[in-house]
Amino acid sequence: MRALEGIKVVDFSQVIAGPFCSQHLALLGADVVKIEQPGIGDQGRGLLGDNDWGEAGMSPMFLACNAGKRGITLDLKHPKAKEVVIKLLQEADVLLENYKAGVIEKLGFGYEAVKAIKPDIVYCSVTGYGQTGPYAGAAAYDGAIQATSGMVAVTGLPDTPVRAGFMSVDVPTAISATMAILGALVRKERTGQGQRLDVAMLDTAMTVLGPQVSNYLNTGADSPRVGNSSPALIPTAGVFTTADGFIMVTCLTDGQFKALAPVVNRLEWLTDPLFADFNTRKANYDHVEQAMHAAFSSASTDEWDKRLGEAKVPAAPVRSLPDASRHPQLAHRQVFTEFGQFGPIQRPAFGIGAPYLTNEDAPRADRPPPWLGQHTDEVLAELGYSPQDIVAMREAGAL
Repeated sequence: MRALEGIKVVDFSQVIAGPFCSQHLALLGADVVKIEQPGIGDQGRGLLGDNDWGEAGMSPMFLACNAGKRGITLDLKHPKAKEVVIKLLQEADVLLENYKAGVIEKLGFGYEAVKAIKPDIVYCSVTGYGQTGPYAGAAAYDGAIQATSGMVAVTGLPDTPVRAGFMSVDVPTAISATMAILGALVRKERTGQGQRLDVAMLDTAMTVLGPQVSNYLNTGADSPRVGNSSPALIPTAGVFTTADGFIMVTCLTDGQFKALAPVVNRLEWLTDPLFADFNTRKANYDHVEQAMHAAFSSASTDEWDKRLGEAKVPAAPVRSLPDASRHPQLAHRQVFTEFGQFGPIQRPAFGIGAPYLTNEDAPRADRPPPWLGQHTDEVLAELGYSPQDIVAMREAGAL
């Protein structure tokens, strides 16, 4: 039995931070009912969607965040749709939403209203800046929070700040929300009480930046942009150019350095006073880093990867995303999920599974991501609506 079997989640979220959270709840066995606007659906259905999957409302972004859920469409401004939501909430354990602060209250489903319907509800809101404070209600996407938090300022070359090439705030925020919900469910089991959870992207971004933020708070020092060098300003750690590509080396300790020098054919480093120990190498940062770059330019990435691996020096080739996706370790750990052929595009689709393994009751996607409104009739029937009721509600525009 998976950990969340028997748990019901009503999911109003869209794009990444909310949906990626509820996907992980579904992988753990929760019955997640995703509510989308008729005819439009989750914004994420069309993002990263410059292909036939995106044109069908099943973009790669949506595929990555919505496995295992059932999807229904409701016009939340319609009285009949509100009636459906109330019935869903009466059976729910968790409500998840990521509207801008204040929006869901206007729809009639703020925390106090939902608590009156289901007193022990775990109610989780995910926003950019939180539910209160001077920025509550401000629109926020991943890039804006990267900039606001300082992520962009500490990334890139000295004269060029660079945003991350992936969703470096959305995905950690989803993990934060998942952790908060799981904690609240444990608390509910022990106390019988629900909980209001306020998860903010900015808060999560600052925790992701934890070491750099701690450095500033405790020493007053800012973190400079160092490009591909080590954020800890260690000259033997960073990305180095090889004869045919790049390799990331993380040589931190004196022991690792003593193993590194003969591998790169620089035995003289072991007696050079500028390389004497960890602190001396840091003090002579520019000299040591330049020597490292010169050493690694003499052979291929694969050759260095082999040599460094044999010497137990931490290193890894800088792989392209296609190359990384074919890494044999990922296949061994079954990180990717193949959904098989489904929907109008009759070819297999792929998603991302849980980032961990278990010895029993492993997380899994019981179904592929839902097509827009795919399970509306099924879910309404479970709530007691007849086929005639459903037809009437659809004709009235509630579905």
